[in-house]
Amino acid sequence: MLYETKQTTLLGLRTPEQEYWELINGNYSFSEALQLLDKINWDFKDFTTQYLTHKFHSYPARFIPQIPLTFIKLFTKEGETVLDPMCGCGTTLVEAFLNNRNSIGNDFNPLATLISKVKVTLIPDAEFRYLKNKLRKMKRYLDLDYKRIDKRLSSLPNRKISRIFNRVVISKLEVIRETLLEIKEEGGHDDIYDLGRVALSATIWSLVENGGGLDVDDLFLKKINSMEKELKKMAKIVKNPPPKVKIITGDARKLEVESNSVDLIVTSPPYVNALDYYRVHMYNMLWLGMDFDLFRKHEIGAHSHFIYNRFRLLSEYLGDMLRAMIEMNRVLKNGKLCVIVVGNSSLEYELIESHKFFAEMSKFIGFKPIRTYFRNIDKTRKYTSADIGKIDDEYILILQKIADSDETADNDDFIADVVTQQMTKFKKQIEKVQGTSIRGRRPTKERLLKNIDKIEEAIQYIREDIKIKR
Repeated sequence: MLYETKQTTLLGLRTPEQEYWELINGNYSFSEALQLLDKINWDFKDFTTQYLTHKFHSYPARFIPQIPLTFIKLFTKEGETVLDPMCGCGTTLVEAFLNNRNSIGNDFNPLATLISKVKVTLIPDAEFRYLKNKLRKMKRYLDLDYKRIDKRLSSLPNRKISRIFNRVVISKLEVIRETLLEIKEEGGHDDIYDLGRVALSATIWSLVENGGGLDVDDLFLKKINSMEKELKKMAKIVKNPPPKVKIITGDARKLEVESNSVDLIVTSPPYVNALDYYRVHMYNMLWLGMDFDLFRKHEIGAHSHFIYNRFRLLSEYLGDMLRAMIEMNRVLKNGKLCVIVVGNSSLEYELIESHKFFAEMSKFIGFKPIRTYFRNIDKTRKYTSADIGKIDDEYILILQKIADSDETADNDDFIADVVTQQMTKFKKQIEKVQGTSIRGRRPTKERLLKNIDKIEEAIQYIREDIKIKR
């Protein structure tokens, strides 16, 4: 594990992780740190990525901690501020916290911000004793009214996976939920209440991933014990007082962050068409009382709409990301770095190289692209649907802020003009070569040529599609 620096091989040699740790802990100038990036093997093959509070909760498409850690160590100092405007489960925030950097995390998904908050909140032993005492008494709720269980059954999504939530499973989950609500009502125990909610969510996630067949009570209690253990380890690493963390459930296109206040941005935005995150989280959010319909409506990159013309989804995505990047420019200090980690996607058999779109758009808003790194990723880490294909690589795009953007994120005309330019370039590429992302059975030439007309149609709808949904 990275924060245990005495690792050696059986022959007494340093491990690759230890060599990496020593490398990023050196004292470098800005230019030296940039050159050092070229020496790093960004695959981080066989590195430990699930350590400390990173273990708390599975989360789709999260990036490995070594990526934000590298930039935090090389390009910030203790006490400076790191931002992840689409923080997901808080990987960047955890690494900032461990290295005594202040951090800000933003995400529209309330489950994401809950998980992030719990990962960077140290909790006293007395609070864990209080929680465990409550859990020992939770069997008082076993005689739940079956009408309530039936109500919960009827509220589940109409999907095959819902079958794992039978009456026994639901009753146990409800017992845990009722116990946690009792803690909330007593007041004064907000942090341990939130930790319990994350443990409940992680339990539900495990049920869904394994298709049922797990003991709910045992799974939940083991998760609580594991979280306590990892937080105690973290407390020994983090300085006292710990760094400041601000977590916002908000829109990356309208950040509630002061201008020119951030020293580094590291983020991994959703992939266009790669995953409807709300579908993955719907069961967790349902039991936690969160509004996943609202999250679905505002989710960047979701593929549940524009069914008949996926290229309109691309226009919308580019518009959303351009707005988010303008906001990143606004809050970032001049000369500082913005790091965006994203993989390629596929739309209608055509390759979507998101990092190239982002690099081009960044030039209009005060950024300068200075590095791009390719990395292979663990194929089990990214969640995609069968008709999109596997995503087994990604790119690390490094932008440097060289000026304040002249445009604001709410300027629809500017957004539409830039997206139109990008989509027009994309159309010209497809006119030359079609089927740039074909896996498996090849479609007909006629089918591929229709994509050109679809892209042209998408261009015509850009001014409508780039508007923020209300």
